[in-house]
Amino acid sequence: MKVTVLGNNGPFQSAGGACSGYLLSEGDTKILIDCGNGVLGNLFKFTGMEQLDAIILTHLHSDHMSDMMVLKYAVDIKIKRGMMKKGIDVYAPSEPLEEYNRLNVNNVFNLKQVTENLNLRFENLNITFKEMKHPVKCFGVSIDTGKKRFVFSGDTAWTQNIIEFAGGCDVLMLDAGLLSSQKTDENVPHLTAKECGIVAREAGVKRLLLTHFWPEGNTTPHVAEARENFENTEATVLLATYEI
Repeated sequence: MKVTVLGNNGPFQSAGGACSGYLLSEGDTKILIDCGNGVLGNLFKFTGMEQLDAIILTHLHSDHMSDMMVLKYAVDIKIKRGMMKKGIDVYAPSEPLEEYNRLNVNNVFNLKQVTENLNLRFENLNITFKEMKHPVKCFGVSIDTGKKRFVFSGDTAWTQNIIEFAGGCDVLMLDAGLLSSQKTDENVPHLTAKECGIVAREAGVKRLLLTHFWPEGNTTPHVAEARENFENTEATVLLATYEI
């Protein structure tokens, strides 16, 4: 199983960068997790939209799904021109309802609701979900091959849910949107890098990847802060592929 970083900024992208988007591949199976601004152009460096088995959106903030609004035109035109046989299966939280309805495009996106009870199977991949803590409904994603397990938090503030959900996984990728000095109160919507290290330690994971970086910053302090509690930490690199 491999994860390719198509975008790792938030809430907007750096020059030449992209917001949240990750291509997970295992054998012939390809799943796009999140599709923020700038992600589509990077996706096409690795695969075409026709090869996607599904798209999973952790939540419906624009920096995680805005390129879906462009993708719908591309898929629609390709179907009409006979270049694609069918639409793409899309899994997303049902809230905010206005954003969810924007994805409900007949014959283009086969839209299905993400809940904690949803369990998906693609070949040997088993995919499960857990609700996180964010201003809108957001779900962490676990992808298990039976031999390796990858967990991505989506965006989240501190919650015991991510520790329990990630328990013992091979690679944990966390929203490290803040440094500790930037956490003004308990209601901030993202984890600090220090908290990411604590989550990884408490969950007993093997490797921690940090993502969702402020586009005008430097990732070095985030890695250093996370390593105070979990040494095997690194910052995701745009267009890099990670073996799980």
